[in-house]
Amino acid sequence: MERRDLVISGAGSASGGLYNLVKISGTGKVHGDIDCHDMSIHGTATMEGSVKAKAVHISGKARMTGALKTEHVVIRGSVRIGGDVQCKQFDCHGSANVDGNLSADEAHIHGEAIIKGNCDAEQFKAKGGFTIGGLLNAGNIQIKLFGHCQVKEIGGERIEVKQQGVTFLKKLLFHTGLTAESIEGDEIYLEHTSAKAVRGNRVTIGPGCDIEVVEYQSEFQCDPEAKVGTYKKV
Repeated sequence: MERRDLVISGAGSASGGLYNLVKISGTGKVHGDIDCHDMSIHGTATMEGSVKAKAVHISGKARMTGALKTEHVVIRGSVRIGGDVQCKQFDCHGSANVDGNLSADEAHIHGEAIIKGNCDAEQFKAKGGFTIGGLLNAGNIQIKLFGHCQVKEIGGERIEVKQQGVTFLKKLLFHTGLTAESIEGDEIYLEHTSAKAVRGNRVTIGPGCDIEVVEYQSEFQCDPEAKVGTYKKV
């Protein structure tokens, strides 16, 4: 079937289906699932269904009631996704709210993201704030704390959490740090992190941390400004 373009520049609605380009720069609503090559949202869009696309760019406001499957999604505005997100690259420079799980090769969060389920990636890098309701699982995890980050559990090979670019006034007005129930990995470096348990091969607890239990296999270092309840070699 030949793919055609779907362009809404004012206010309008359309049915789902197979498309080449889906572009909404006004206020648009699409009824049904969408399968397209490229999707570009500059206005306000509602997709009542799931979206499958090679590339998705959102600089306006979008809502998808179903799942999103794409190779690359770039969010510079805001988006609410009612299902799971599957992609190769997830770039959030704005605001993203995912009701399901996020699965990506690379996940970059420079704005704010709320993921109600699990987040699974090869590489996870964050410079903004995020909330993950389940497990954050990635080979390489780099978190630069500019705001509050919360996750139930973290598992990875290399885990690095550092606080950067936070002024004294921001520390007084906002809580900046990472909160997790458990963190488990091979090499772990943490700053300004609160956790019940940290388990790893080589573990470094930096300033501003409050950890109840640390279990390590080969190396353990603790900053004088950190609080650690108990630690033991296993």
